[in-house]
Amino acid sequence: MVEKNPPAEKKNSMLKSALFALIALVGLALFAVASAFAYQQIYKNKVYPGVYIGQYHLGGLSAEKATEFLEIYNDKIAKDGIDFFYYHPKSGEKIDLKIDAVPAGDSSVELASVKSAETAALAFGAGRGGPWWKDLLLPPSFLIFKEKIQAQIQTDNKLVEQLKSDLAPAAENPRDANVKVTSLSPLAYEIVPAKKGAIFEIAKARAEMEQKMAALTLAPIEIKQSGFSPSVNKADVESILAKLPAVLTAGDLNLNYIDSRTKERRDWNIKNNVYADWLETRAADNEFVFALNKERVFAYLENFVKPAVDVAAKNAKFLMEDGKVKEFQASQSGVSLDMEKTYAELDAIFRARNYEGAGRAQTLTLSVSIMEPDIKVSDANNLGITDRLGAGVSTFRDSHTNRIKNIALAVRRLNGVIIAPGEEFSAIKFAGPFTAAVGFLPEAVIKGKEIKNEIGGGMCQIGTTLFRMAMNSGMPITQRRNHSLVVGYYADPVNGNPGTDATLYEPDIDFRFLNDTGGYLLLQTEIDYVKQRLVFTLWGKSDGRKGWYDHPKVSKWIPAGEPQTVESDKLKPGEKKCQNAFRGAVASFTYTRVTSSSEQIERVFDSYYRPLPQICMVGPDPPAGGATSTIDGTTAAGSIVPDLVGAVEP
Repeated sequence: MVEKNPPAEKKNSMLKSALFALIALVGLALFAVASAFAYQQIYKNKVYPGVYIGQYHLGGLSAEKATEFLEIYNDKIAKDGIDFFYYHPKSGEKIDLKIDAVPAGDSSVELASVKSAETAALAFGAGRGGPWWKDLLLPPSFLIFKEKIQAQIQTDNKLVEQLKSDLAPAAENPRDANVKVTSLSPLAYEIVPAKKGAIFEIAKARAEMEQKMAALTLAPIEIKQSGFSPSVNKADVESILAKLPAVLTAGDLNLNYIDSRTKERRDWNIKNNVYADWLETRAADNEFVFALNKERVFAYLENFVKPAVDVAAKNAKFLMEDGKVKEFQASQSGVSLDMEKTYAELDAIFRARNYEGAGRAQTLTLSVSIMEPDIKVSDANNLGITDRLGAGVSTFRDSHTNRIKNIALAVRRLNGVIIAPGEEFSAIKFAGPFTAAVGFLPEAVIKGKEIKNEIGGGMCQIGTTLFRMAMNSGMPITQRRNHSLVVGYYADPVNGNPGTDATLYEPDIDFRFLNDTGGYLLLQTEIDYVKQRLVFTLWGKSDGRKGWYDHPKVSKWIPAGEPQTVESDKLKPGEKKCQNAFRGAVASFTYTRVTSSSEQIERVFDSYYRPLPQICMVGPDPPAGGATSTIDGTTAAGSIVPDLVGAVEP
């Protein structure tokens, strides 16, 4: 038998077949890649087909068009509201409830909406941003296997408040048994009995609403209820009533917080007539104790503490112009009161009273969360300025209008000042001249036994704040003089005593310090009209130095003396101008600084403040029926509290 295809020919045929198959596969792969690439180019600026949010197809839309489409959804819920419903706990009747997404009368608040731009970007990003091969081959698969994304949602806590308000008439208000204090002296109370009921699950309804909005649906949301059985009954409260007197007489609850930036300390004193309303009875470790109600403590923290603590994070800005920083914003870590942790710690302190009784210290330092900025000072300049060296604080509370305007002008002139290595900083040089030509206004000044208006009143506020800043930054003080009088604006922020002030009186009385850091310094000034305070901060590169000062002590108070009347022909007949009396004082404090070489240097600042009786300037005796004049809107016989460019005698 003769073989039709010799082995060599058969082998060649198989090789040819394999080669053709390989070429076909390579061709098919190249075609697929080319097609995928072409597909990618076709939808270069559009959402890929097959991308869905809920039932809505966004494929083929540009990011701009997708944003417009999503805004249609926002417009609809803004117009029609968000539909909820619930079943009345007693009648079982279905009740429809509509919440306005944009409350009437406050269009600045959206209770719920789709983040249209962010969601459009998410849709456009589907099939993009991964490895190149995946970005090339994945998008065509969306035509077969839908790519579903969820819309980004934002909701406001006021939505919950609105739901609570609207549900209040139907709420059954279940509760645990508790004690209600009706009087502290003498102690009187009543036991509030437990009550069964049902709780509307508002948090779950909100979560379901967000889930439906993420799919762009408008279906109504049911607000369900869960039964509540008391965990504390009347007998449980009665079992611990003997502890109540000790719990309420163990002293005040105290909160404190020290601002890490300004070193300013804030204290909140909570007396028993306040926390008596926070009482609740709670099961703990197989027994019952008096504790603090979370909702009521949160309300106190939210209203009275959080506004004084919270600070938003800030990115650094640093723009130089003509040797001065024209635009500067220091990077600032954000601070937020940690409500949960603060409550837990305060509640633990309070619960300890059930066991330890009266006399135990009840002070808590607030817990806070820190948020770091994206851009820090070191990233924004080439002068080597990286660190906050120290800050000074003072208050200008109850100042006159002209005084505040003068202070604000000086704050603007000082902000952004660069202090070169080895330079002696001068407050007058950089804040002055204190003249009308640059915008300073007249203010009342006591000079000797006369009351005069002088341009630039309020500059001692500037000198005092700079003095405290320089000491907290560890700088050598080269010139400082205290005021002639004890003026309330310059009292120490901690103990209220005089002593840590510094006066300015152009041209001779200045405040100065030396930049001996070897690097550049930057002065940042802030004025807070709400809190009525100044905060001056010194920035540079830390060389390890530290600075602090003791709070001043008054060794002697000097009586103001008897009131005096001085006749002045500069006043009209019958006109009278008076200034307040000022008692004098002898005060001192110690400024301590530690140098970069770890040398500790102490310097005692002594201050003498002269007493000043009430002095009234009067004009010649008035003719019969003479008129009474006024001073700055007050009656002439009224008193005025002067400020000074320094309260300095001539």
